[in-house]
Amino acid sequence: MKIKDKNTVVLIISAALIVLAVIIAVIASVAEKSRIENNNTTEQSTISTTHEATTPIVPDSTQKAPDTTAPSPVADSSNVPGIYTVNTKDDPLGVRTSPKQDAQKVYELPKGSDTEVLATYDKWAYIKKDSINGWVKLDYLTLKEKGETPKHSPGKYTIGTQNDPLGIRTKPEAGSQQNGEVPKGEEVEILTVCGEWGYVEYGEYSGWLSFQYLK
Repeated sequence: MKIKDKNTVVLIISAALIVLAVIIAVIASVAEKSRIENNNTTEQSTISTTHEATTPIVPDSTQKAPDTTAPSPVADSSNVPGIYTVNTKDDPLGVRTSPKQDAQKVYELPKGSDTEVLATYDKWAYIKKDSINGWVKLDYLTLKEKGETPKHSPGKYTIGTQNDPLGIRTKPEAGSQQNGEVPKGEEVEILTVCGEWGYVEYGEYSGWLSFQYLK
């Protein structure tokens, strides 16, 4: 159909332009909405990442921290027999009849010499050198070769003889000189051990008791 009226043509063009403007406006609105949604998503992601990076990590209080405290050193009071070297500065080392500084001196060990330590007690060592037995200060000895660990232990024991008292001997040897006696059934404290013998200080006497009669 041929359009002859000029006004009608103008109206048709105007309507087409209006429809086109509406379409453009709708497209622009959809694009703007999409842009805003994308920006919001990016912003939320950035906030979340920043929060995770800056939030401090709180340790779990229910978990026990590892114990890194070093144990306190314990003084070595064990009986360590063996071969020792005399390490006095100049003078020889005095050998005494008992582990006391004022005890009688019976022998001297030259500086640098080796001696056999049969037992140690407190700060003293019971030595055997040739035919001499006695006590020397442990501070002036250096362990050279460790000996065999005694199978008995210091502590409290009861005299277990059948009838007679048990003799205290001057050396840890059967048949050595007797220095005193301990009655049957008496409790004694063994201070140190030399093989099958235990050292005691009983009243005014000191010396060695056989473990054969201790229980």
